[in-house]
Amino acid sequence: MSSKVRIIGIIIMAVAVVFLVRRFLSFQVDFAELFTLETIPGIILVTATIMGAVFLLSVCWTIWLTFFSGKKVVFPATYSVFARSNLAKYLPGNIAQYAMRQLYSSSLGIKQREILISSILEILTMALTAIILSLILARDIFFSFLHDSFERPWLLPVIIAAIAAVVAGARLFLRKKKVPGGEILGYFKQNGFIKAILKVIGLTAIVITVYGTTLLVFFGLSADADIGTYGFLIVSAGIVSWLIGFITPGVPGGIGVREAVLLLMLAPVIPEEVVLYAAVAQRVAYIFADIFSWVAGKAVSLRPELGVK
Repeated sequence: MSSKVRIIGIIIMAVAVVFLVRRFLSFQVDFAELFTLETIPGIILVTATIMGAVFLLSVCWTIWLTFFSGKKVVFPATYSVFARSNLAKYLPGNIAQYAMRQLYSSSLGIKQREILISSILEILTMALTAIILSLILARDIFFSFLHDSFERPWLLPVIIAAIAAVVAGARLFLRKKKVPGGEILGYFKQNGFIKAILKVIGLTAIVITVYGTTLLVFFGLSADADIGTYGFLIVSAGIVSWLIGFITPGVPGGIGVREAVLLLMLAPVIPEEVVLYAAVAQRVAYIFADIFSWVAGKAVSLRPELGVK
């Protein structure tokens, strides 16, 4: 990887961290109460668990890269690219991580269009899997939230505009690279596509379920949260809130949106302050997991024998 790419990567990561810290401090919570002897073990446990989830998501991306490129992709190298790019999701726009992948992936020896298609399929399968899990675990809550959300007249145009922008950007990129549409469609007719997408959906379902269940760790620390009674609701709310944060255009890392959705869904049965602290504690663990995953990815990138150039 060239020194220019390294410098660009460092600058983008530094800007992402600045935005992340500013957004983090905007939460109206007492951080002295957040980091106590009771909560720190939970934060460490969830941080490690989410790092595992990032690892599994990098495996999903590797499956798509292998399928579309037709090459044997070296996994440590793809994990390094994925983990280092992931931190850029905290930049405004929530798409910088995909741009960073295109930048870092020059070391993988894979065509840019194959990397782009792999990232698009990753986004689609994550959204599809989250919707399926939401419908299975929290159908009534999911539809109720959608109904309430679409009563806002500005929301649907924003979503349509975001989807149109992604499609237009992809078409512009492919046109610039002189890639015919028939060639793209040909990828999906290849043998092994169904097998690849089923693998990815299975792994993604595990990841999203982990996102929901890790909330139980923090709710379990409060005597005011009856996880025996509301445990299933908490997990379901965690999955739905993750989905809403993921598909909301322009929100860096879903920060603020996921927490607001959790409050909306759980405050009627669990004290609002308990929901807020659990949501923020989980967010803290997410941020730590992304930072430590970046460190791990950076460490791998310094090992040329693992396939990273």
